[in-house]
Amino acid sequence: MKQVLIRSGIILMALFIWTCGDNMNSGNEILSLTASDSLVTAGGSVLLVCTAIDEDGDNLGYIWKCASGTLTPDDNKATWVAPLTAGIYFISCSVVDGYGAADVANVAIEVTPVPGVGVTGNVLNAVDRSPIANVLVTISGQTGTTNADGNYTISNVGKGNHDASGTNDEFCPFSAPFIIPDEYDGESFTYNFSMSPVLEPGQIRMVLNWGATPPDLDSHLRTPDIEGSTHHIYYGNTGSYTVVPYVKLDTDDVDGYGPETITIGQLFTGTYTYYIRNFTGGSDGLKNSGAVAQVYSGESCAATIIEVPTDTDGLYWYVCDIDGTTGNVMVVNQIQNSAP
Repeated sequence: MKQVLIRSGIILMALFIWTCGDNMNSGNEILSLTASDSLVTAGGSVLLVCTAIDEDGDNLGYIWKCASGTLTPDDNKATWVAPLTAGIYFISCSVVDGYGAADVANVAIEVTPVPGVGVTGNVLNAVDRSPIANVLVTISGQTGTTNADGNYTISNVGKGNHDASGTNDEFCPFSAPFIIPDEYDGESFTYNFSMSPVLEPGQIRMVLNWGATPPDLDSHLRTPDIEGSTHHIYYGNTGSYTVVPYVKLDTDDVDGYGPETITIGQLFTGTYTYYIRNFTGGSDGLKNSGAVAQVYSGESCAATIIEVPTDTDGLYWYVCDIDGTTGNVMVVNQIQNSAP
């Protein structure tokens, strides 16, 4: 009896060893994890390929992971779209066979910033067109400072919509939006602007800045009745601070960018009407000019900023009215085919 039991135990053990040996999982191995590029600009895409084997011929599954960016798996391949922030990113691929065996590999990809468009420009005194040094220019978070000639340079700004500002203790702060068009293919975009000196109490100043085209935009101001007459201030009648109408066209620009500046030295009861004429001509010139008018009031440099409409054709831009009693600015902001 004991011999039968021993003999039976030997047979069972043999069967167990044979069965386990026949079903033992040999595992799998990743041979390579490759990327189409190890260096990519922000927002760019990379193709990843994971090559693996399984000695038992089991079907393999691929699990892709990344901490940032967008990963689109497709079995043993994946497409990764890089994030917008520069840095080094790791992407992993785990290979599993369904029987508990797994292998994992990682690949590193460096993301670099998208090369931006540089911005250069010149900052002028809005009253006498002299260059202003030591202006801190900020464009969408990037900064530069003007030199003695009023010039500045800022790198890697990029295309699209931007907010520009300029500060200098002797001038009213400047602020205006502008656009670098998507179709712009140059390395450096020109953005010139002007800044108003701090005003005297009771003064109001209108400063016009625009882009390279049209080359000639003209500022016009019609006054209320002053000592028996109304007055039209423009390049053909530049006015005076000290005598009637106590309004002066400070600068007249004919080659683009501006400034065109009018200063009211003393207000009189009634309505002042401020408008712009596209002297160059062309019905679409104003809406494509990128023009921005800034109306400054008094020594506080409080400014009303008015952007030219971009959806209307016409030769005249009716910017605003000014109440001669209160100094309040009443924005109109419309393009039309005749003078207000």
